[in-house]
Amino acid sequence: MTKAQRDRITVGERPKVTSEVLDDTNIRYNWKTSLLNKNLKYDLSRCVGCSLCLPCPWDAITLGPVQEIAAGRLEEAPLILIDEDKCTFCGLCDSACLFNAIEARFDDIPADRQFLRLKGKHELDKEKCAPCVLCAKVCPRNAITVDLKVTPKTKLVSYKDSKAARRVAEGKPDAKGTIAIDEDKCTWCGLCELLCSECVTIYWSEDKPKPPEFAPAVGIRVDKTHCDYCGLCEKICPSDAVKVNCESTPSRTIKDPEVEGTMTIDDGLCVDCTLCAEKCPYEALEVTLPLTGDIEIQNLEKCDPTGCVNCFNICPTKAIYPTGDKDKIAINKDICVFCGACENACPEQVLKITRDSYKLSQIEKARDWERARAHMFYDHLIGLTAPRNDIYERVIKVAPTQHETALQTKSDQWSEHNVSRTQAQARIQKLQEIIRKNWRLRLLFERGRVDPLCAAVKDEAQKKPSLGASGKATSKNQPR
Repeated sequence: MTKAQRDRITVGERPKVTSEVLDDTNIRYNWKTSLLNKNLKYDLSRCVGCSLCLPCPWDAITLGPVQEIAAGRLEEAPLILIDEDKCTFCGLCDSACLFNAIEARFDDIPADRQFLRLKGKHELDKEKCAPCVLCAKVCPRNAITVDLKVTPKTKLVSYKDSKAARRVAEGKPDAKGTIAIDEDKCTWCGLCELLCSECVTIYWSEDKPKPPEFAPAVGIRVDKTHCDYCGLCEKICPSDAVKVNCESTPSRTIKDPEVEGTMTIDDGLCVDCTLCAEKCPYEALEVTLPLTGDIEIQNLEKCDPTGCVNCFNICPTKAIYPTGDKDKIAINKDICVFCGACENACPEQVLKITRDSYKLSQIEKARDWERARAHMFYDHLIGLTAPRNDIYERVIKVAPTQHETALQTKSDQWSEHNVSRTQAQARIQKLQEIIRKNWRLRLLFERGRVDPLCAAVKDEAQKKPSLGASGKATSKNQPR
């Protein structure tokens, strides 16, 4: 520490904690002292309401109205609530978030550069990759983009007879044969359409592929009147779904098709669910899940997939789907990342998540205390440890200075309002308790809507408890 830094230190300095709304979906919490600035940015649009950040050692994170948002009854509301008064800005929530909804920075340095984080792994074998558009079409997170170029058939097939070439250009080729596409074998890679758009049309789905098949298209059609049975589509098909038989054709030369392109994975959106690897016809992708575990269906009699769609809406990988049968719902456990969002969204506790292992990213230099910090947190996710609140020592004991004569000032009395300091503190504590227990009031408070907040708090404070069956006082109007 330099002398200039020591000079800036204020004895007993307390960090200044503030929050600000950056835009419609981003909130930033700031922690500032003379020596260090930390901030935590929460992106509502990326959060799925899972339970990975909930083992916060300081109980600074609680669930928001996950069920209401999953059901579509509430929009533009945070799925988790961060109490900046309790938060130490340690960055553990950032390290645990698979969806990059929380970003912690220390003096503008991202936390993931300094600490281990929960993360799977994906690798692309470029020699095996065609590439094609299938991985981009099926990805439930829109994390994959493909820049693809396929040499069109018009540049690969040339006829020696100018008349025959002209008739092909007019869509009236002098060729006879058969062509058939087996849709059961088709992987919907899209290469045949890119190769010969005059003959092949794929009817892509307007929405994202749905489980369990995750087929990105609903059908494929071949215009046989334009087909000259060159056989290039059969050659380029990776799944042997196209069969071409040319019976007669004018003299021609056919070059092999060329496919060039790049596939890019956005690490900020990818959660390593393995769906792309499962669907890749070339086996060019290898993906490792960040978490392993199991998801159980219990209390099935309470499940109503026709009236409640919470788990279908909230699942970030679309691993849960209705069956339309007596088993009601099914889960593709191969692509489940065991985040716990469905469990939180279900109003009837039908789904239960258990985890048995986790995978962490690697950093260039990890100190022993950093590894201990991470493992104490992640071990709780897989049920190995109880929640910890002593990862950092925060208890500070100071012996009070004894004075011979107690000092008294006018600030010890609130004569203007005739309210004692003790009574004022009691009212403040009651207000904090009301806001903490009612998430709707918390939303009003965080959004700065003072007038409706005051009115709601006043109504809440005036509610009188009633005696329940056990004889204990209960509230007649619980927060909805």
